Amino acid sequence: MSLFDQFSAFIGYPSRVQLDDGTSTDGVLYCIDPETDHVALLCPSGHEVSSYSVKIVLAHNVRGIKKMLHESSDLPTLVALEEELKKDEKRNCLNDTGSIQRRREKLGQFLTKNFVSYEMVTDGSIRVFGGAATVREPFHTVECANEQLLRQMQQLLNQFNQHQHDAFPSLV
Repeated sequence: MSLFDQFSAFIGYPSRVQLDDGTSTDGVLYCIDPETDHVALLCPSGHEVSSYSVKIVLAHNVRGIKKMLHESSDLPTLVALEEELKKDEKRNCLNDTGSIQRRREKLGQFLTKNFVSYEMVTDGSIRVFGGAATVREPFHTVECANEQLLRQMQQLLNQFNQHQHDAFPSLV
């Protein structure tokens, strides 16, 4: 039975991934790839209270996954993490309506300059590649099912963010 079939119910919860070498890694189980069984964990990076990094564990290294009891773990659930991030976003001065509108317009100009077709949608998001990918407010992340398009759009967003940082270092 695949890791996905066995442990997909643990997605979103603090979990311990047991490795073949006898060690384990704790984190919030973010996803298990249904095709490859590779595991993605959100692990505290230790730098800031709400700072996490993604750790990918290849399927052939995984012996098992255990769901950790929430009471005995310092790790939040994925839902709690998302709520915390939303609160942080609301506090962030870049997320006021005016700056989001400016960022949307500048991203549109950047996409045009890079020959990427896009359309502004009534919900405020930007659809790119004929609707295959979506960039939502505050325009820092991409939603896309196609891995190649996702990587390409993430690279473009990184270039855009770097360009914005170089042009306005105090604002980004």
